[in-house]
Amino acid sequence: MSDDLFNRFVDLVYQISGIRFTSAKAYFLSSKLDLRRKAFGLQTLEDYYRFLQQPHAKTTEYPLLLNEITINETYFYRNQPQLTAFETQILQPMIAEKRKNRDLSLRFLSAACSTGDEPYTFALQLESTGIARDFKVDIVGADISRRALDSAKAGVFSKYAIRNIPPPQLQRFFTPSENDTHTINPDIRKKVTFTEGNLQDGTRLRTLGKFDIIFCRNVLIYFDEKSKEQVLMNLASLLNDTGYLLLGHSENIYSQRHIFKQVKEKMAALAYQKAPPGTPKL
Repeated sequence: MSDDLFNRFVDLVYQISGIRFTSAKAYFLSSKLDLRRKAFGLQTLEDYYRFLQQPHAKTTEYPLLLNEITINETYFYRNQPQLTAFETQILQPMIAEKRKNRDLSLRFLSAACSTGDEPYTFALQLESTGIARDFKVDIVGADISRRALDSAKAGVFSKYAIRNIPPPQLQRFFTPSENDTHTINPDIRKKVTFTEGNLQDGTRLRTLGKFDIIFCRNVLIYFDEKSKEQVLMNLASLLNDTGYLLLGHSENIYSQRHIFKQVKEKMAALAYQKAPPGTPKL
């Protein structure tokens, strides 16, 4: 693939997803594009690019292309120290405060939830501890990939994905299935709602309502500064004023501190809250 064609594909992917592929990812991107080219029996990637310019491609082919190029690396209880800090530093105090205010509702959003391992982890945490048993809990997982969402809804997970689940939880909440996989039990699966959502599309995201806690871990690293700013503005619009955004260790939003401020006393949880109104952009 020529540099010119690669750059055109990069611009197209960026336009529809906000993800900016660099030349270091040229082999990955070209291999995924070639899979879609072959699916249509097209001769060249140039032919596939022209195909993507057709009006119907936006609704028919764009979602399938995004299925191929989005990275769905995830597993249950990813970064256990952060989850432990989240439970003790954020979740427990939040639940106590809500009880005091007689607000027995709690809403989670797993942004870019992939195959559902993260939001299901929240469901397992809550069910195992029972700390919000008297609450109405909504857990929502959103992702741009329809394939990942279909997998999440099916609830069938590989041995790799479940390796960090404590054995008592695995025995209680999962059923062994074929090919050395495990299926999450219906009583946990029904606690999570999955929906298609592009983090760049604020209008669509706002239909999900407000949340007390948003997890967006290991996602922002795939966006450039402009896209990252838009994503964080969208997430801020979804977050309650007293809510928390939790990011991954590799994320740096120093340039967006006018949108979110880090809560320094909850550093282990990598927690952020909305910056005060009028915080200047530096």
